[in-house]
Amino acid sequence: MGGSIGVGLLGLVLSVTAQCSLSPGDSNYRIDVHSHAVPDVWRAALVQAGYPVKNGTLYTDGFPVSNWTLEGHLEAMTANSVNYTTLSISAPGVTFLAHDATKAKNLARKVNLAMHQYTQQHPEKLGAMCLLPLPHVKGAIAEIKFCLDTLGFDGVGMYTNSNGTYLGDSSLDPIFELLQERNATVFVHPAAPGCESAGMGWPSPMTEYPFDSVRAMENMLLSGQRASYPNVTMIFPHGGGAMPYLATRIAGMSSLPFLGGLSVPESLAQLAGYYFDTASATSAIQLNAMKSFIGIDRILIGTDYPYVPVAQSEPALAAIQTNGNFTSTEMAQINSKNTLSVFPRISAKLGW
Repeated sequence: MGGSIGVGLLGLVLSVTAQCSLSPGDSNYRIDVHSHAVPDVWRAALVQAGYPVKNGTLYTDGFPVSNWTLEGHLEAMTANSVNYTTLSISAPGVTFLAHDATKAKNLARKVNLAMHQYTQQHPEKLGAMCLLPLPHVKGAIAEIKFCLDTLGFDGVGMYTNSNGTYLGDSSLDPIFELLQERNATVFVHPAAPGCESAGMGWPSPMTEYPFDSVRAMENMLLSGQRASYPNVTMIFPHGGGAMPYLATRIAGMSSLPFLGGLSVPESLAQLAGYYFDTASATSAIQLNAMKSFIGIDRILIGTDYPYVPVAQSEPALAAIQTNGNFTSTEMAQINSKNTLSVFPRISAKLGW
């Protein structure tokens, strides 16, 4: 028994040592663009707002919120062979405070300061994506400037919709103007749509989240918002939801006169111009769909920790190369090089 424990500890030490010895240019250096923090101040606000707590577990959008700790997050990174991760806040963010702009702004600021504290404790391992008090545009603009200029965050977090205001809505144009000026990178997390009856009470993350990513990208295409702000790098999780499978249909219908008569090739190019992460998207079907649709240079690693536990994410990450039939060179791109190309702040921080 003691011998097996010793071997296990030795294996863990060797694993940690190997991770620490990697540099961002190495093929096995792994950056996770999709992982979540659950600061105490945010959890308390959700409970106060009336989100259900069942048997001591908090639920949002019908899904349990993990009892997250910073130490546990770092341990999960080691288990998943992740060297650096960008922390963000999952849905609903602070959109449950849409009725009170001041409260939404104050809570977003407190959460951003908490994430900043985490990154300062482990700057070589952790970065953060700014939480915005959407749908309040003026507050969101102020928070972007604070996060990028004062806190030095890696990028900005947004949602497919914020209390029903979808990406593509013209009210968000001032935000995209600022993001365009900054050449900012945005991580777009799905949120539950307003039509809750469609899910018949099942958790929204199961299917509504992936489809809400499609809705957001479609809205940005049809409204012209994406075409107006092409310098904003945008990442959608979960393999882009259903977009690789629906893009041709969307582009074809968008070419009809009553929908604007858009060019099919240009629409397809726009929809394929986003970056997709691998969170819950590591099957052969999903990876090959992504590879065919957006190309290898737009696929990024995502784990969705802690909402996806290590017991699922660890084998899923290990299966990516085989399921996607990727070469070692291509895996180097997916593991970190693609991410470093769109996050100059991470590149500068890591000295790559």
